[in-house]
Amino acid sequence: MTASAARPRLLTGDRPTGPLHLGHLVGSLDTRVALQDVHECFIIVADLHTLTTRPKKPELAQLPRFVRDVVLDQLAVGLDPAKVTFYLQSGVPAVYDLAILFQMLVPKARLEQVKSLHSMARAAALPEGAMTMGLLGYPVLQAADILMARATVVPVGLDNEEHITIARECATVFNELYGEVFPLTEATISRWPALPGVAEGIGGSGAKMSKSLGNAVYLSDDVETVARKLRTLTYDDADRRAPSGAALLVFARAFLGDQEAAQMGSELVSGALSVGAAHDAIIAAVERRLAPIRERRREFADQGGLLEEIIVDGTIRAREVANRTLQNAREAMGLEGLWAGLVAATEARAKARKHPYANL
Repeated sequence: MTASAARPRLLTGDRPTGPLHLGHLVGSLDTRVALQDVHECFIIVADLHTLTTRPKKPELAQLPRFVRDVVLDQLAVGLDPAKVTFYLQSGVPAVYDLAILFQMLVPKARLEQVKSLHSMARAAALPEGAMTMGLLGYPVLQAADILMARATVVPVGLDNEEHITIARECATVFNELYGEVFPLTEATISRWPALPGVAEGIGGSGAKMSKSLGNAVYLSDDVETVARKLRTLTYDDADRRAPSGAALLVFARAFLGDQEAAQMGSELVSGALSVGAAHDAIIAAVERRLAPIRERRREFADQGGLLEEIIVDGTIRAREVANRTLQNAREAMGLEGLWAGLVAATEARAKARKHPYANL
């Protein structure tokens, strides 16, 4: 891909733990599509991050399919591979090295304060005290992802905003210690940081829509499946008193608009509109979004090898960027000079051995 160096650089992405869903669509994918024309976009397929909660071999065996699904879904919603760089996280080794350098700068107590890590541990059914170093260091590896690309913009959900704060802290401490190397990243928070789940799966409608909880409407779901899931959206007294309001009306605001949702709420209260009719309106609105996505998904899926080519090309591009960033960081710290000095001394010694009488 070709991109103007003057454009601000954006990085975002997803863990390949399953296909993407409506929560991703309104929470981050719409933002990515809107920003791709004015930013140099790096889209990470964060397979290393899956190891934090899914390290077992059968789970890793699912990665090829899930990596493909995540990229396919993003192409289907309108991300253009000529404008964005899709890349596989584990295919960029310089990020591992950068993460180790940042680990030296972040206190353990700081990471223990990150609430989302404890939520991830609970979602993965990890017993109390069983959080691994990898999960605890998740925000540090995420900081390495962001800073290797020298990204200045990162669209995230509200629950990941603190991770961007960690990246800023890593950049700030590094710059103070070794000189200005990294930009300070800004988080862009979606208006829809989360959608409530449907009444299926572990979490049901009492939790946000999530792949891991199985309470999601996937972008790849067929028409009948979408309708069945959306008809589980509730509108009862307990829901209406929830902080975000009834799940049904949250979907109405997201897919019909604020004015239409407000009218729907009034008519539900007065009895002028039934819950079933409200479901019908939301299903129709969601289908207007999903129908063209399904069609584009089929078109991309039918082009054998295209997805793999997009990921490989992007990963090569990301490697080039990451290697330059790591080189700059090592030079600022003096590590590159240390190694270069050892090599120079070794080369000088080898040369002297080959010409023992050069000075006679």
